[in-house]
Amino acid sequence: MAEQQVIEPLAKFHTQVYRNGRIAIPKNERDYFGIGQHDIVELIIRKIKEDKIIGRGWFLAQLTVRGVLTIPLGLRKELDISDGDFIEVLLLSFIRIEDVIGEKGLKIMRALRANDYRIISDEDEKRLLSMLSRGIYHILFIDE
Repeated sequence: MAEQQVIEPLAKFHTQVYRNGRIAIPKNERDYFGIGQHDIVELIIRKIKEDKIIGRGWFLAQLTVRGVLTIPLGLRKELDISDGDFIEVLLLSFIRIEDVIGEKGLKIMRALRANDYRIISDEDEKRLLSMLSRGIYHILFIDE
């Protein structure tokens, strides 16, 4: 008889669900794997009652500050997960966002999240207009 290989997630932890379905990946897990803000994680969550799994779901999420992410509303409703509940989380995989979108894309995401803006001069406006054919990237590099 062939020996069956046990497949394990990268990490397994328990956490409390906070307001609006937010949870956080523990800092030690993020540090160990090098997962940062904006990175995308693949998770399985398990709702447990009296030491039995009574529901489970899979989803992708993008991390915000301090490893926070939001469980999709539909999944919370289907599994009857409420703020304050404890759930089990399996971290299956992650994608470093800069590996997917590059450094320029990451700068754009950071600017969007920071509500970045600049007061510009007449010369800056002329320069921006002259660079229209280069696309949105030029906006972030006005000083470069």
